[in-house]
Amino acid sequence: MTKFTTLLALGLLIVSSGAAVAEQRTVTLAVENMYCEACPYMVKKTLERVAGVAKVTVVFKEKTAMVVYDDAKTNVKALTDAATSAGFPSTPKS
Repeated sequence: MTKFTTLLALGLLIVSSGAAVAEQRTVTLAVENMYCEACPYMVKKTLERVAGVAKVTVVFKEKTAMVVYDDAKTNVKALTDAATSAGFPSTPKS
């Protein structure tokens, strides 16, 4: 029984330590080629398809997309690559 309890505790420690490493991040992207009212919808749907993306907010007037994502599942390069592939080149806004 003690061996089982020790293994269970070790397993829980390993599982919880992996989750502690992952973190939600937010990045604002400057998005090019948004010329019409439908473009923000297309940018949003494109970014939402990237694994690990939790939320996308696109502002047409500012030509930006704010993306909340899990840094263990994706990164800024994957987000900008997805937008660029859809015809909306983007870069992190400083």
